[in-house]
Amino acid sequence: MRLGAALALVLLSAGVARGIEPEISSDVRIDLVGLLERLSGDPGAARNPVSDAAVEHFAPWAAHPAIVHLAGMRRGGFSGAVPAQYALYLTTSPVLREALPVPSFFVERAGGRAVLDAWLAELSDFVRASGFLEWERARAAAREEELASVRAASGGEDLGAPLTRLLGARPWSSWNAVVSPFFPPGGSAAWIVEETSGRPAVFTVYGPTWRSRGPGQPPHLAADEPVRFAECVLPEAAFVMAYAVYEVCRPVLRAAPNVCDVASSGSSEDCVHRHWVRSIVHRLLKDRWGRRAAKEHRKRWPGGSRQAQADAALDSYASDRVRYPDLMDARGILSAPFLEGHAPECRLVDRSRWQEQLYSRRLASYLDARLELRPDEELEAARRELAAARAEGRK
Repeated sequence: MRLGAALALVLLSAGVARGIEPEISSDVRIDLVGLLERLSGDPGAARNPVSDAAVEHFAPWAAHPAIVHLAGMRRGGFSGAVPAQYALYLTTSPVLREALPVPSFFVERAGGRAVLDAWLAELSDFVRASGFLEWERARAAAREEELASVRAASGGEDLGAPLTRLLGARPWSSWNAVVSPFFPPGGSAAWIVEETSGRPAVFTVYGPTWRSRGPGQPPHLAADEPVRFAECVLPEAAFVMAYAVYEVCRPVLRAAPNVCDVASSGSSEDCVHRHWVRSIVHRLLKDRWGRRAAKEHRKRWPGGSRQAQADAALDSYASDRVRYPDLMDARGILSAPFLEGHAPECRLVDRSRWQEQLYSRRLASYLDARLELRPDEELEAARRELAAARAEGRK
């Protein structure tokens, strides 16, 4: 290994000394929307001792407009992970407000801006009228038990360090596994909050697990296996870099028709993201827990021949980190399996795209992560120019 590459790896190791990631915590906003999903009859809401007791406690408010309204929005598409994802944009004060610009995705799913605003006002009223925050405070001891069970499931593993080493950069500002009893066991809703002033924040909602003690015995909190925890929480952090790579290559990356070998929801772009991320997770599981764990992951997410090609591209990247210091540097070989023809020549810095919000945001986050570890005068100048252009665009 050349001296420059060796030095980069030393800097990378030093740059990720930030404590164990993801951080396992609770979030009152996630509990709130999870409770309302359960009260509104959402079939996907978790059924367990805490959730059942909450239904009984909040029964007097079962007909509250916030609950009735949520049931109606669910029929229109504001369902599944969407309410929890939206909650990440809200303040935590009793009067709920949007603290960050909300993607149009949520407005469309809710049925329009007026509908979403009305529900937000109803949420605030539910919090006040039902004493939700007092209930949250009263269950502090039970919450600590839930957090402890998920910390045990994590096995004390620092997933952030190996993921950062594989990606070649740490493109997120924070990474959180949010524990809530209103969501199914294991990984549930996940989202990347990009609408911040710096690098994005990553969230995965993780439902604690209850297991039966035996016939006639109440269920008790139990820890999952660390490999299951890792499999659930790694993908969303890996998506941060996958999104950045795709965005840089968007002008020339035209995915081939039927890019997915198996039935898949979403666009061809979504499919490419998923293939990249599954290759990343597969490799990390194999490195830490061995071939058997990686094989089980691949059985759950097969992906067909395209996935095998994506795995091979990631292997090529990982075997030549001198040539490819980070995943962005390997964007050509990563894109090749999903194209008709040759791999594209993706321009990392394209000043003609400065005013494209998504490109400028994701490029800025990537440049911050890259320059944190590897100084580069040309890219530093581009970062300053991009920051000025973004500031001008916000005026």
